[in-house]
Amino acid sequence: MNAGKEPAIIMEDRVIFPQSRKFAYRDPAAFLFRGELYLFFSLVENDDCGQYFYTAVSRSRDLKHFSEPEILTEKNIDKNYSSPGNVLAYNGEYYLCLQTYPRPHGEAYGNEDSRIFTMKTRDFKQWSAPELLRVKGNIPQKDMGRMIDPYLLRDGERFLCFYKQNGVSFSESPDLVHWTFRGHAACGENVCVIKDGDEYLIFNSPENGINLMSTRDFRSFTSIGTAFLDQDQKPWARDRITAGFVLDIAPLQLGYRYAMFYHGDREDDYMFGATLAVRLGNDLRRWDDRSYPGQKNRQILCKR
Repeated sequence: MNAGKEPAIIMEDRVIFPQSRKFAYRDPAAFLFRGELYLFFSLVENDDCGQYFYTAVSRSRDLKHFSEPEILTEKNIDKNYSSPGNVLAYNGEYYLCLQTYPRPHGEAYGNEDSRIFTMKTRDFKQWSAPELLRVKGNIPQKDMGRMIDPYLLRDGERFLCFYKQNGVSFSESPDLVHWTFRGHAACGENVCVIKDGDEYLIFNSPENGINLMSTRDFRSFTSIGTAFLDQDQKPWARDRITAGFVLDIAPLQLGYRYAMFYHGDREDDYMFGATLAVRLGNDLRRWDDRSYPGQKNRQILCKR
């Protein structure tokens, strides 16, 4: 026995959709509905006319076999609906949040018209048209500023929306319609927020890796550490590990409690090249042997 040593962390990695010259797969978000996992993601298509972003979905019951991607949004380089954040259930409907990522003139990244939206469904078959999330209140859309990577959280009687703007910004609403801006804090992108006891865990993506922050009040935050998910063993992720989305998958009874969906960048073929993958584990706060425990914590204050 290895007295005094921590037990080995049991985890498993699986590639879901590998990058090809035609398609890339990015920005995963997952939801369990009637015993099936719905995996939403950005589908990036390269064709002779340019590069287009879509929001797509695939289904699985065992996280080994996934259905062929189904595209949910239009082909429109002025919109490029993508980066689904998560699905939130409310009043018999399911809200999927997502972004626009316009690149009409060949911009390297989504331009200043990038905004965040929701689409609704009751059955995960028929979806409403995207509707703007007015997270800055009743101001003109042109004055909202560039914002991407939304995430919705129900917190008691209120809703919170997190999005990339000045680090992570967040707004509050009683009904998903009327919003009040609450502040922002230093943070990476593609946030995923999970309530854990009396804390909120915020998974986010810095320049590389999956960072973890915690907070109790959304006024002060603690940066706990960064996981790299054995990146050196993944040639398909050699440029970046990013966009971690964590979900409790216990209802699927697969022998693991949690799944972290993420993508790995490899951009030698083209910009935004990426492979979609999942890491399965049983500890919400441990995703590799070198990550969160033992890291030096750093306090971050919210700016309002």
